[in-house]
Amino acid sequence: MRERKIYMSKSGKSKMLAAVIGCLVVQLCVGILYVWSVFKQPAIDFFGWEAGSVNLVASFMLFCFCFGNLIGGIIQDRIGPKPVCIMGICLFGGGILISSFLPASSPIVLFYLTYCLIAGMGSGFAYGSVLSCMQKWFPHKRGFASGLGASAFGLSTVVFSPVISALLGSMSLSRTLMVLSILFLVVGVVACLFISLPDQSYLAGLHLPAAASPAAGADNSKTLAQAARTLPFWLLFLGCFLFNGTWNMLTPLINGLGIERGLSSSMAVLCVSLTGLTNAAGRLIMASLSDKLGRINTLHVLCVMTIVCALLLIFVPGYAYFIVVLVTAFAYGGPAAVNPATSTDFFGPKYSGTNYGVIMLALGLSSVVFNAISNALYSATGAYTMTFIMGAVTAAVSIVIYVVIDKLNKKQKAKA
Repeated sequence: MRERKIYMSKSGKSKMLAAVIGCLVVQLCVGILYVWSVFKQPAIDFFGWEAGSVNLVASFMLFCFCFGNLIGGIIQDRIGPKPVCIMGICLFGGGILISSFLPASSPIVLFYLTYCLIAGMGSGFAYGSVLSCMQKWFPHKRGFASGLGASAFGLSTVVFSPVISALLGSMSLSRTLMVLSILFLVVGVVACLFISLPDQSYLAGLHLPAAASPAAGADNSKTLAQAARTLPFWLLFLGCFLFNGTWNMLTPLINGLGIERGLSSSMAVLCVSLTGLTNAAGRLIMASLSDKLGRINTLHVLCVMTIVCALLLIFVPGYAYFIVVLVTAFAYGGPAAVNPATSTDFFGPKYSGTNYGVIMLALGLSSVVFNAISNALYSATGAYTMTFIMGAVTAAVSIVIYVVIDKLNKKQKAKA
């Protein structure tokens, strides 16, 4: 099969590059969602909060991130990605800035409101808008587009973990949060100014088949009400909820559990940082692979990887633990980029922000529910054995769900 030639004007190429770079910088800014384990002990030392309550910060922020992804998706489907990304950056940076002014005597509920609710929702506003925008620039490579945007989000951990550790080593937690918030506000808003959607001349230059063109796809796109009446929609929701259980339970434990398993403090921080690299690699590599291997086949591979990693996490020590955590992050990163493309494949690009925004709520629910169960299991047993067994089971059930989704997808194609 001959490869389709793509003709692009210089102005179209420049506009595309500017939009993509702007999107990627925004993702880097709002991706510190996954760096909480580096903040965890300094937060306990500064505020005097209990470890269990501090563990929930990551879960609550992720839930608010997913809720923000939904609200931002609804808005950006109507007014476009740029204004929503600007709103997102302002909420994100503003929430962290307000957190920096909380006194040491503050109850943790105030931190939940500022850091988790305000900043988390802002991160979701930006994230969903960026992914939707990237898919519209690359309608012929939706997996690659989702992977590129999602990988920049994951790379934030690599970039900012050592920066945050260095700042915490030289200044207070409050001052660190203040510095980061100002950095994100300035850099993020400037990056947002370059974000735009492709025009018709750019899309015409892609020479897409009629069925794959955004113009044609928009006519077949399903609204949220229409998508929610289909079985694949809720299966994708359930698959997202279950599959992400292992990583959501592991995230707040990486640093502390790594030290318990024999890693030095610096190696534990490095492990947290490198999860961002393998997370990003999983998002880009597996999402790009899904364009060729198929979305569901790719998800099956990632489920099997997660099952193996969850079982190994029960007992592996030292550097073996280090490696397994990185592979788990890779396996988690893949669906974060494959799922948006899968949702768009089923329900079309026009309302992708809203439709995938609802599916993304499953990720936030997964974090809150499974971390609460993990904390309860640890309190009862004094170990994380049952936590990781549960992670393996949820990944195994996800395989069955994706098999059903695959059959429904084939039926849908047969009718088309």
